[in-house]
Amino acid sequence: MKKTTAFLEHLSKTKTKFIGSFFITGFIKESYQITIGIRRNNEIINIGSFSNGLEEKEKNALVEIIMRNKKSDRGSSITIDPGICVELQFNNIIKDKLQEPKFLRFRTDMHWENCTWGQLILDNTDIHKDVNMTNPNKPVWEDPFVNKEQFISYLHEISPYILPFLAGKILTVIRYPHGIRGEAFYQKNSPEYAPNFIQTYEEEGINYIHCKDKSTLLWLGNQLALEYHIPFHPIGSSYPSEIVFDLDPPSVEYFELAVKAANEMHKLFEKFNITSFPKLSGNKGLQIHIPILHSPMSYEDTRVFTSFIAKYLVETHPEDFTIERMKKNRGNKLYIDYVQHWYGKTIISPYSTRGKEGAKVAAPLFWKEVNKSLEPSDFNIFSIMPRIKKLGCPWKEYFDQENSSIREIIDSLKKQK
Repeated sequence: MKKTTAFLEHLSKTKTKFIGSFFITGFIKESYQITIGIRRNNEIINIGSFSNGLEEKEKNALVEIIMRNKKSDRGSSITIDPGICVELQFNNIIKDKLQEPKFLRFRTDMHWENCTWGQLILDNTDIHKDVNMTNPNKPVWEDPFVNKEQFISYLHEISPYILPFLAGKILTVIRYPHGIRGEAFYQKNSPEYAPNFIQTYEEEGINYIHCKDKSTLLWLGNQLALEYHIPFHPIGSSYPSEIVFDLDPPSVEYFELAVKAANEMHKLFEKFNITSFPKLSGNKGLQIHIPILHSPMSYEDTRVFTSFIAKYLVETHPEDFTIERMKKNRGNKLYIDYVQHWYGKTIISPYSTRGKEGAKVAAPLFWKEVNKSLEPSDFNIFSIMPRIKKLGCPWKEYFDQENSSIREIIDSLKKQK
């Protein structure tokens, strides 16, 4: 069976016809077919050819234009520079070729550089009509090179995996309107120009965006919101739904300390019958998440647990770990941040990108991957989806965990005090 591209794998399974805009790249003499292309990853790819749907007069006129403006004439193929845009209907894309394309109309209103893979996704995804993509070729990351079209394509593909973590929580984003080398700013309040479909929730006088669907996610992507930060508690609750430890080494050169701390925590949690989930921070460290959605407790209660774990690790490995808040006093030790887990604080969402070179992602991990060979730079905007397709999501059972033993541990610690 031929493999269908990721583009169609993430669209509605009930959709049988697709529409997209492409630019003409030439003409095949023998078959009388018009060849077409599209921009993907900032490169032009040949995505097939068509003739169906064109009236005879239209086809002859189009061939005449191609002949008059030909760039090369070799064998049976004639090529031209991109410039003429057309809208086509098609049934599928297999091995980067349109299946059964049919001409619908010329797109004289469209510049060929805007015929992109990202726009093709938006045109065929079940999203709100007010979601669009402006300046698709704007550079976002430089190394590796990623433009806005590629970033929005990533958000589209990762949406089934990131949205469960964003839904039900207020959102703080970090926007980079001019790419990561430009000025960035935090955005908590939903902007006045946000379209009506963007849902919000007011908390402490701030009108936060509630990103619970793909339309909102892609709209934020077009605003170049690169980082998605969420609190530990759901909307309408003051109780956290998860406990998170942030393992912060002094620099990326000391990342092995984060690996060591994570594994020491994992050993403890297994003894306590606690199911935990590791993820890369997308920066220089690791974060350990413990879901407690089904075992409600206050932030004060969770602080009893997190402080105990952090202090225990520092006492048993004083040469490697610290809970010292002042950076200048930490030396080359890894900081175990348990204080950040509190009401009003936030953490980077699983699968969010980061506004730093490398286009790295806060990627969920399997515990077996947390070892000396773990390299954060391997988890970037280009590698995440192939990884999920091959291995599955490491956190697919995240929301099913009880972790009721934490309540017993907290009660025991309180009695000891």
